[in-house]
Amino acid sequence: MGWLVTGQDATGRFTYGYDRGDDRINVGYNEARHGGVVMSLFQAHAVLGLDDALTAADAGVEYARRDLYDAGHWSAWSPGGNIPVGPNALLLAGLAVRRADTGDPIHDDLMRGIGRFLVAQQQPDGSVFDSWSPVTGAAIPTFGLYSTGEAAWALALLERVFPGEGWGEAGGRTLDYMATRRDRVEGRLSRLPDHWAAYTVATLPVSHLTDLRLDYARDLAGYFGMRLRFEAQRRGDGINLALRWFPGPPAGVGTAAEGIGALRALVAGHPALSDLAANVDERIVCAAGFMVQRQETAASSRSWPRPTLVEGAWFYRGYTQMDDQQHVLSGLLAAIPVLAEEESG
Repeated sequence: MGWLVTGQDATGRFTYGYDRGDDRINVGYNEARHGGVVMSLFQAHAVLGLDDALTAADAGVEYARRDLYDAGHWSAWSPGGNIPVGPNALLLAGLAVRRADTGDPIHDDLMRGIGRFLVAQQQPDGSVFDSWSPVTGAAIPTFGLYSTGEAAWALALLERVFPGEGWGEAGGRTLDYMATRRDRVEGRLSRLPDHWAAYTVATLPVSHLTDLRLDYARDLAGYFGMRLRFEAQRRGDGINLALRWFPGPPAGVGTAAEGIGALRALVAGHPALSDLAANVDERIVCAAGFMVQRQETAASSRSWPRPTLVEGAWFYRGYTQMDDQQHVLSGLLAAIPVLAEEESG
């Protein structure tokens, strides 16, 4: 978390990426990753009560609020050009986490406005178009890789914060689309292992959990468990290094950790999935263990040109960026209740 907070500037924008070998800061930016970082920092405050996380996340929200588009019946963050679903969904998810954590209603109107934007992008079959054009005044009929799941989760969180307003039904429609038709409709040969879908099914109220949705949760848990087992078997030597490299990309590992972490409460509390509980906990703790070992420390950072852009981060082939920290942070936060239960017996 410290890497994100230290790298935030006065506008609320975060350092995007850093190559320690070339001592080069990546000056590009990605608004979906900005929204994701804000969301993970709000999670850090909700789980650990870290004031620095709340302050940085609030500054990240203000960065987005400077560029709001008001369509009358909905509002959304408009970074420039077409208005994207992904950044808005993750910003909304973060605000919903903040609302549930603090009880502060300051962003309620914005949350509902973005929620209405996401619903306006939703099609009758539950699919979600990836962006909206202010030039044509219509949704652009293309799909993003992860924006559909991000929208579903944001809507599920809105149901938690504002129950009975229909957000859960909207999120459920998109969840069913992801569980049954998305990969075929969007041209993939295999099922997308979507951690945002895991968040969605774990966040919807129990009354919204059909057999289809529970089966989808089981499939997702199986993928994330397999992905983390694969990661734990990377050794960094011999043919294993040639075939698998070492370590794996932090963002990819982190998404698997937070995906299975998101499912943990659902698996532990629902009889239809309770047989997965022990394996899920084992994978969560295992992932936390090897990711903590891979994190750059103060000592390991001193030999690099800019230690403050190395310390606390996770690197892949000498490079790190904001979503590497975001996803691993969320995965580690998911491990905290599991470890606390183990320590208490």
